[in-house]
Amino acid sequence: MLRKIGNENMTEGLSTISHKVSNSNPSLRTLCEEFLISRSHNSESTQKTYGRLIRNHIAPHYDSFNSVDAMTMSRLGHIIIMPILNKGMNSTASAAISLLIMIMNYATLAHEDVSFKNIRNLAKIVNMKKKDEYETPQRAMVNKNIGKNIQYIFRVFSARHPKNKQVNNLLLLSFYLCLRQSEILSIKVKDINFKRHNLHIAKTKTIKKAGFDIPMCPILEELLIEIIASCPGNPDDYIFTNRNKGKLHTSTLECYLIKTELRGFQTAHGIRAIFSTWASRNNKDSLTSECVLTHKTWNRVQELYNRDLSSYLYNKRKKLMKEWITYVHDLIKTKDN
Repeated sequence: MLRKIGNENMTEGLSTISHKVSNSNPSLRTLCEEFLISRSHNSESTQKTYGRLIRNHIAPHYDSFNSVDAMTMSRLGHIIIMPILNKGMNSTASAAISLLIMIMNYATLAHEDVSFKNIRNLAKIVNMKKKDEYETPQRAMVNKNIGKNIQYIFRVFSARHPKNKQVNNLLLLSFYLCLRQSEILSIKVKDINFKRHNLHIAKTKTIKKAGFDIPMCPILEELLIEIIASCPGNPDDYIFTNRNKGKLHTSTLECYLIKTELRGFQTAHGIRAIFSTWASRNNKDSLTSECVLTHKTWNRVQELYNRDLSSYLYNKRKKLMKEWITYVHDLIKTKDN
């Protein structure tokens, strides 16, 4: 456990910090504690982030680093970073590396005879690990029969999370809309217009100015009605909310997929790849399917000549999305029966 640093001894700690570190062979515990004292000028949220990373991922390994000599790049990477990566927590691993670099740089100021420059090579370890095992944003179960794969995804997911209706609806809506998770989780109640049968996305990754309008079919509307019924329901509320009635994190669905047998085979972003592959195998218009994915694959001249491109082929998308949603819905219905 990290020792608690009170406001009353903060000034004293800062005044003696250089003396403490420079005249001893500190352990990793000492460096972490003194580093937190030196960062007292940071914002409260930043200090909490540092404290949480140290408490959850560095403090459990204090006994392995009782001296500066034990803090080599290979040992820090093998003992601290690799367990984080093995859990699929790539962003956490990167954050832990950044924190270790700051801690080692802080220690280097007091220990001029000790170089921690090699600690930066930990970033290479993470990148290699991600490339070899985890960096598969497009990975999707589309190698064989797409229909059977979709049924398998929903069967495994619902069996693992049977009581969590929200994440099951999030998975289904992700299949229906084929949008990025950040775009789906940004949808608010006011963005859904049942009279015009239209869903408005304020901003996508590639379309940032006028937004993106999505045509709704009865099956999609039925799901959205069910989702809205379980959220706070105010116009400015997100349709998917956390316990504090705020927006869910963009990695929510990814985290739930990792907890199932789908880990390593299906990602949240890979759902878009399933749709794209289905459209290609069924000879759908490639430009229309790219529009469904909010990919702007045309240039300014093409947009000037083809006036339908200004609305991102809305009518064609309406027909294609209805066919796709009906296809997925029938597969899920067959699975349930």
